[in-house]
Amino acid sequence: MPIADLESIEYALKKRGFRRDDVLFHECTSCNVKAVATYIIAGRSGGRDISLCLECGVARSWRSNAGFGERVEDANFDLKEFLR
Repeated sequence: MPIADLESIEYALKKRGFRRDDVLFHECTSCNVKAVATYIIAGRSGGRDISLCLECGVARSWRSNAGFGERVEDANFDLKEFLR
């Protein structure tokens, strides 16, 4: 089930300051397809990484602290709720 509204998701992420980490796609841990796009944002107070599988729609997110030394995954991350 590929994502139908990818343009609106990418627009909303860009509007919030996120950018694509790289142009390569990574392998999804859920569907095992190379279709994961990674978006990042970083600032003085820390940052956030979001990976979104363009094939199955699974989204995961990690937060990092100000020193970028520790990444913690958001266990209950919901991309649609995050973009509201």
